[in-house]
Amino acid sequence: MRLALIGPTHPYRGGIAQYTACLYTALVREGHEILVVSFKRLYPSILFPGSSQKDSSACPLEVPNEALLDSMSPRSWTLSSGRLAQFKPDAIVAQWWHPFFGLAYTGLISRLRRRANVPVVFLCHNVFPHERPNLPGIDRLLAWSIARTFRRVDGFLAHSQELVDQIRKFRKGAVVRRIFHPVYDFYPRVGPQRAPGDRPRLLFFGNIRRYKGLEVFLRALEIVKQEMSVEAIVAGEFYMDSGPFKALAGRLGLDDSVVWKDRYIPNEEVPPIFEQADLVVLPYLHATQSGVVPLAYRFGVPVVASDVGG
Repeated sequence: MRLALIGPTHPYRGGIAQYTACLYTALVREGHEILVVSFKRLYPSILFPGSSQKDSSACPLEVPNEALLDSMSPRSWTLSSGRLAQFKPDAIVAQWWHPFFGLAYTGLISRLRRRANVPVVFLCHNVFPHERPNLPGIDRLLAWSIARTFRRVDGFLAHSQELVDQIRKFRKGAVVRRIFHPVYDFYPRVGPQRAPGDRPRLLFFGNIRRYKGLEVFLRALEIVKQEMSVEAIVAGEFYMDSGPFKALAGRLGLDDSVVWKDRYIPNEEVPPIFEQADLVVLPYLHATQSGVVPLAYRFGVPVVASDVGG
């Protein structure tokens, strides 16, 4: 088949970019002809809470792509639709993870329909954003963007039942298929990184945002520490002020138990961090899925997660 993928890829960082690259690699391995249309601009810098949108890894995950799409430029939506029509794909799979991109996707798909009759499928990692600004009318605006965009596509793929249910709220009768989130197998296995007699090690991994429940993790760690000697690694860039969490760790007497790697973790550092861990802990306050779970599976590390959906 000739398939087109739309989504971020390197030099952008993060799980969605890695997913796009892994999906490309898997489809090419199966003999399909693939065009990847990527972004030349994702978020305006004012809307991005991290230090950089670009991947600083020494070993980036790169695949052939054409960076044509700009989330803020109607001209790029026209150019991208033209390139997709020229490729004549049998189907298009577009990554959906935030309604901010609804305007760009709506513009692109509307222009594409004038040139070609090709089915478009959204692969939904989220329907709503994880966190929303505290602004009047924001929920209504986001719902409008989602509903407006979802009307224009032919089907959906999702990795959890909660996402399936959310999609169907916005698109009655939609064709939705729930699929397994594949393991991120591009990371090499480096072998055990532990010495005999080391304390059990817990891992809290990923960009740190309020919904991920770091406070829950620290308070639980205090309880566990009363029963046994453990060490915890908190690895990931804070998308909020780290000060209150480090102060809480101090008040709980955890300074000798927590190792802070509070920065973006490049690809080459991911395998040893996971292979040093005995348990990955995901105490999310709410979630529809987590890419950290298949990452832990890659390294054979068990996962404890809160029962909050996904």
